[in-house]
Amino acid sequence: VIRCIALLSLAFAVSHAGFCDNKKTALEDLARASKRLPVTSVAASNPNLRNNLPTDELIRSRGYPAETHYATTEDGYILAIHRIPHGINNKEKEDRPVVFLQHGLLCSSSDWVIADSTKGLGYILADEGYDVWMGNYRGNSYSRNHTFFDPSEQTAGFWDFTWDEMAKYDIPTQIEKVLEVTGASELQYVGHSMGTTAFMAMHHYRTDIAQKIRLAHLLSPVAYVGHMDSPIGWIAGFGDLLNTILHFLGIGEFLPSNLFMDCLASLFCHEGATQGICTNILFLLCGYDEPQMNKTLLPDILHHTPAGASTTTVLHYAQEVISNGFHGYDWGNKGDNFDHHGPDGIPTYNVADVTTPVAVYWGQNDWLANSEDVLKTVAQLPKIVPGMLHMVEFELWNHLDFLWAIDINKYVHNDVVANMAKCWEQDCRL
Repeated sequence: VIRCIALLSLAFAVSHAGFCDNKKTALEDLARASKRLPVTSVAASNPNLRNNLPTDELIRSRGYPAETHYATTEDGYILAIHRIPHGINNKEKEDRPVVFLQHGLLCSSSDWVIADSTKGLGYILADEGYDVWMGNYRGNSYSRNHTFFDPSEQTAGFWDFTWDEMAKYDIPTQIEKVLEVTGASELQYVGHSMGTTAFMAMHHYRTDIAQKIRLAHLLSPVAYVGHMDSPIGWIAGFGDLLNTILHFLGIGEFLPSNLFMDCLASLFCHEGATQGICTNILFLLCGYDEPQMNKTLLPDILHHTPAGASTTTVLHYAQEVISNGFHGYDWGNKGDNFDHHGPDGIPTYNVADVTTPVAVYWGQNDWLANSEDVLKTVAQLPKIVPGMLHMVEFELWNHLDFLWAIDINKYVHNDVVANMAKCWEQDCRL
């Protein structure tokens, strides 16, 4: 029945001239469609594990060793962490420096190893002599487990989170697990997209963890988003209409309906886009850079993403578009806000509290991390290491280019490797 409704909704969209062809009127178009088609959710992607090869098997297929570890957060989420303990040709090295990589919105640990060993950051760092760990946020393909809640029940509690909880629980829990297993006292951090958002917000909750980070590499840092070009900014304009069309986004897990995906593609995806881009929610939300698009790698990327998220995680960014601030999620009533934030209420995150030394890497065509927003964040970060503020010179460099661009080594990875080595040779915290 749901499948039939999805097909009918698509037919409705196609048969009505002018449907979702204008950003100003598309909200009303969706609202009218909602009244005609009051469905709860029509998944545009399979919520089950969608990878051709899970991260650990993908790593082994490249000839590298791989391990999977699990960490349970204070609020009961069971997170998978993948590890490349060493490279192919440096097995004998002892006391390897530890690096922890954290993915962004709708992604997973596979981000760092989808590309081959010459361009995947996980492999590159392992071959450079690092002990590489790759985290997974709650709700993605590898972290869909809880000590009590069932992720298949959309309204039972599992999906009631945003990146507030990732900052408060997920990153600290994973880092503590990595340090426990390795016996190390410190590590370097690499975050992309939401991996930077939650890292900066973490300093509000866990300064003890922040002190154990020798250097944090922020790829496409996302704190302020008031100028974002992503469709998330368009969603922020729904206002009172949001509750009307919320089921098009997904109740609980972020599973945009086929009708909503069709609308986004009409508004934000140009006709010349590479096949597959306009049907993938990750690219629709984050944008794409045609000249740097690795078309050979694209089928693998589309098999691994989107990897899962809660709808409220996406809406958290939408709230910040409206406020132009960096703060916790407003759950809409005092009771829920108390449950999530405690008696002090919705937290305001202060970028100036990020006392960890950081290296910043940003692009000029980033739909999520707009240049104006990035510069606002940069102006407030107190400990950018001298010489480690990197604007990618390629003008079309986009949000996802930090993961899979053709020239990623030239524009990003070479700097990451050099900065990482520098801050292991000397303590950049001093």
